[in-house]
Amino acid sequence: MKPLCISLLIPAALFAGATVYNPPHGVEQDKVFQVKVAGQSSFVYSLPVGGMTYFSYSSFARRADIEITVARPVETVAIRPKSLNIRPVVTGNVITFRLDRTAQLSIEINGDTKHPLLLFANPPESAPPKPGPTGVHYFAAGTVHNVGRITVTSGQLVYIAGGAIVRGSIFMDQARDVHIFGRGILDGSLYKRGESRMIEINRSSDVDIEGIIVTNSKHWTIPITASDKVTLRNVKLVSDNDWDDGVDVVGSTNVTVDQCFIRTKDDCIAIKAGVDYFTKFNNQRDVSNVIVKRSVLWNGAWGNGLEIGFETRAASISGIRFLDNDLIHVEGPEGTFTIHNGDRAVVSDVIYDNCRVEDAQGLLVDFKILKSRYSKDEERGQIRNIQFRHIRVDHKEIPSLLQGFDAKHQIGGVVFEDVIVDGRKWTSLVDAGIKATHAEQITFK
Repeated sequence: MKPLCISLLIPAALFAGATVYNPPHGVEQDKVFQVKVAGQSSFVYSLPVGGMTYFSYSSFARRADIEITVARPVETVAIRPKSLNIRPVVTGNVITFRLDRTAQLSIEINGDTKHPLLLFANPPESAPPKPGPTGVHYFAAGTVHNVGRITVTSGQLVYIAGGAIVRGSIFMDQARDVHIFGRGILDGSLYKRGESRMIEINRSSDVDIEGIIVTNSKHWTIPITASDKVTLRNVKLVSDNDWDDGVDVVGSTNVTVDQCFIRTKDDCIAIKAGVDYFTKFNNQRDVSNVIVKRSVLWNGAWGNGLEIGFETRAASISGIRFLDNDLIHVEGPEGTFTIHNGDRAVVSDVIYDNCRVEDAQGLLVDFKILKSRYSKDEERGQIRNIQFRHIRVDHKEIPSLLQGFDAKHQIGGVVFEDVIVDGRKWTSLVDAGIKATHAEQITFK
């Protein structure tokens, strides 16, 4: 057999320190973009997201040279997040640059955000499992696996190899010590609108999700409900469907979202309590110690970027940290940093630190205590002790709103420290363009 034929049958190929993943048989590549990583072709997938979104993924240990050939003239290139300061070289319709770290990028040609190329550069895998052992749901490379719902129990692993597509979803209830990982794709295209969550975590603990790509979510993508000790790391979510929230933390504690990429039509992150849309057990539990850090977020036509609410049916939602995140697009009419307290909770001790906003519509900061169409509690809640630190908004100034409910249900103790919008530091409510009612102790530093 000729060497060329052998290489085409290898689902993952390692060249010059980079691993590229060949697609399953029969999956065709669109010709809008062609990608090379360390000199080797990296397959480009397409999804009906925005207009049409393209993505390619690979893994490498140290650094890799990237070459992208575009099937149209290239006048301008935006590589987001801008905080990585990647400066490409453009020669005709070929774009080249070097990555010296793993990254999750949106590459936008001629200002076109409806047809971006998403590039996911992963770290190498360490000790992937082998097929066969009991307790391992193993999905091999080079295959489209049409499986529907995968029910996971305590102590089990789900491994999706790079070069695999799994059409289905993952479900667990009252499970412990679950690991979902790999470099491949979990795809929800077989479901109807609102039919299934992609990775549903109910009443579970010690759950780790790492490395996979989740596409075409038809409802909440990763809801974490009444659970404890859940970690998402280097997970990529790409969707543009109704109600496709990225990560919903519902009545849960000790949740970490780290180095993830989330591009959804609805909320990227939503923190809630007391939601019973698709569960029957009680999850009116306090929420605490939720960390979202080092992630790249793209919110589409609905929802918000970083949301707490609307459903807040618990005594307390506190200890929430949004750290070192890049919000590259927030397209909808709602908001970027939002707390919509629609029930009885006291929402407190929330920190937004070292976050960067590149493109935002709607409201920048939108805090409300309100009775909404989602509300069930008669008692209104509170919003207290919220800190913004070192926020950079590379966008024209847009309005913000601090709206308490009444004199007994106010917003209090909000600190804006080193917040710079469109090159200007916020120094007062007037200067920041913030409309405030039933709000007190608002401080600028």
